[in-house]
Amino acid sequence: MDSTGGRMSYGRTIIALFLLLWIWGCSIGRIYVGSELKHDPDEKIKTGVTTKSEILQVFGPPDRIQKQYDGDIFVYAYLRKNSSKFTIEEPYITNLTLFQYTRIQQKKDGLVILFDKDGVVKSYGFQKSTPELTTF
Repeated sequence: MDSTGGRMSYGRTIIALFLLLWIWGCSIGRIYVGSELKHDPDEKIKTGVTTKSEILQVFGPPDRIQKQYDGDIFVYAYLRKNSSKFTIEEPYITNLTLFQYTRIQQKKDGLVILFDKDGVVKSYGFQKSTPELTTF
């Protein structure tokens, strides 16, 4: 009976050591690029009335300025990216990845403002999609 018990304990030890060699890894990442638009452009911008200096006071410096012959364009962009990753791998002997699951979500808010030659807002466009990101 001792020999059977010894073999079972030896087998369990081998299995336990083999399982310990496997690594389960999990990572969560968040990347935010640009500045969040704190104000609703529909409330702060009046076409034909709001000036460049007023835009700068409310929204701050733009991420990009494009010069044109009939007025400037201010571009504001805010990018949010959430990612999660789960991996099961054996890194020591075979360097084999047995399973990997990755989930990435990316959304962007964008505001583009067109000015006339006098620095008054001619038109603008706004898209807000970062609130659609799910938490995980």
